[in-house]
Amino acid sequence: MSCEVNSLHHVTSTTPNKLADNDMSFRQRAVIGFLVKEEIPAAEIHQRLQRAYGSVCMGASSVRRWVKHFKDGNMSIQDEPRSGRPRTASTERNKKSVVEIIQDDMRVTVDTIARILGIGHNAVQEMIESLGYRKVCAR
Repeated sequence: MSCEVNSLHHVTSTTPNKLADNDMSFRQRAVIGFLVKEEIPAAEIHQRLQRAYGSVCMGASSVRRWVKHFKDGNMSIQDEPRSGRPRTASTERNKKSVVEIIQDDMRVTVDTIARILGIGHNAVQEMIESLGYRKVCAR
């Protein structure tokens, strides 16, 4: 059975909470920093995090990277700024256009919106989520 996305409905409670995700990352980084001070090896730190956080535990390679970060003397749990192209598609103008397109046709697809606005599929999906919309699957 295949499923096609063909409708968008406004729902605020189903959008992922990015602040909660960041909070969980900060907590785990703080734990890693503490355990590094206790001279616990990275593999054991990852095992402890898995027991404590389950499915939301960061991966082993991320744990190793943060262990190295703390062992190098940097005790900040903030992500360092990254180089690269800044996001430009998620402008207020584009968000307004997305809302208008959705309101004109509630059955519009993400690909259609992306094609109309000339921006990437992922950028459109992120804007839709940030606006409190979600995709609905219909046969």
